[in-house]
This record gives sequence, structure tokens and C-alpha cells, in this order.
Amino acid sequence: MSREQMLATLRTSLASNRAWLEAEAHKASHTPPPFVLPPADDLAAQFAAELTKLEGRVYQVADNEEALETLATLLEERQATTAVAWDLAEIGLPGLDKLLAERGVQVLEPVVRDEVRKAQLQVLEPAPVCLSGAEFAIAESGSLVLYHGPGRPRLASLLAPAHIAVIRSDQIVRGLGEAMARLRERYAGTLFDVTSNLTLISGPSRTADIEMTLSLGIHGPPELHVVLVQTP
Repeated sequence: MSREQMLATLRTSLASNRAWLEAEAHKASHTPPPFVLPPADDLAAQFAAELTKLEGRVYQVADNEEALETLATLLEERQATTAVAWDLAEIGLPGLDKLLAERGVQVLEPVVRDEVRKAQLQVLEPAPVCLSGAEFAIAESGSLVLYHGPGRPRLASLLAPAHIAVIRSDQIVRGLGEAMARLRERYAGTLFDVTSNLTLISGPSRTADIEMTLSLGIHGPPELHVVLVQTP
């Protein structure tokens, strides 16, 4: 069938079933439950445990200074001299700019567009590390919620082999429903005014083929490291 024939068939089917589909849609709840699993006493511990199950690494630190020490170790282990990153102010870790300067790590601007897209990607591709913050972390699934936009480019969580995210304990919510409710409350109807990207990351990128062989890093970073700073 040609493309036009296929689309015409879909339109005809939708038109004949629209009333039923709309009725079924109205029956369903449009408010997701705030969480699914039984409540946990310690959300930070639950988040760390769930992300560890997914082969992510969580480093629970007491303050900003310990967070910087952890980042320094991760950068040194990867011999990083470049990093694809959010704007450092958006990551929200005081002293990060000084740490990167002292270690000679150049922050690359992850912007690719127009006719120079290929050349820009070739400049970014050798970077061993991505650096980002996160909007929220979901305890019951070990997921990060990244809201992209100005200063928060999506490539800064996707391109390099190691993604390092910095979050704080007061950013952890219990479940996906709570995360979405908090996003709607925070952005009050403007959530997608400047971006269409909201990314949920649950561990390193993983892909399984038809033979059930699991591979890491096929469609994104094979390493995910989360520096979890305790909020005073």
C-alpha cells in the first residue's frame, strides 16, 4: 500500500471508532497515582537501592565539599579533559566551575544545528563525560527526571559514555505521579512553552535483542553516576 492509502485507512478507522474511543478515554482516570510501591521511610535509600539494581551508581554525600571531591574522583578516573554539560549554574553545585578549571576540564557547548550539525557533533563526540543536574529523582524506580530547555541541553545527558548527575535529597519524590504533579505545580501551565523534552532516565542505556541478550550503552551512556547531596 502507498503511504496515502495507509493514512486514508487509518483515518477511516479512527472516524468510525472515534465516539467509542472518546467514551473509553473519559472513563479512565487522567490523574496518575502519586506512587505505586508501598511507602518507604527513607526515600534517598530507596532511590539508591533501586538505581543500583539498574546498574547505576549512587554516591550519597553529606555536603557540597564532599560532592566536589566525588566529582573530582570520577573525572580523574575517566581522564576527562572535556565535558558536555548543562550550564553550571543550572547544575547548582557551588565550586563546580573552580573544580573544572583546576582540573583543566573544558566545558563544551552541546549545541548542534543547521548545516554544521555534523561538524559540531564531531567536536563533542570525544568527550568522556556528561554533566547535568535533574529536576527530580523518583525513589520507587530509581529514575531521574530531566527537564530540558535553555541551559539544560538534552545532549548533556546522552552523548558521552559516562553521565554524571548531581541532585539533592529534597529533590527526591516517591513516585512518577508525584513527580508529574510537582512539575505541573512548578511550571503552572508553561511546562512545554520553551521545550518539548522531558526525559526520564532509569539507569544506564540498555537494549535487549530478540535473543534476550542485554547490552549497555547502545542508545546512550553505558554509565550513570548520581551524586546525591544531603539537603541540610
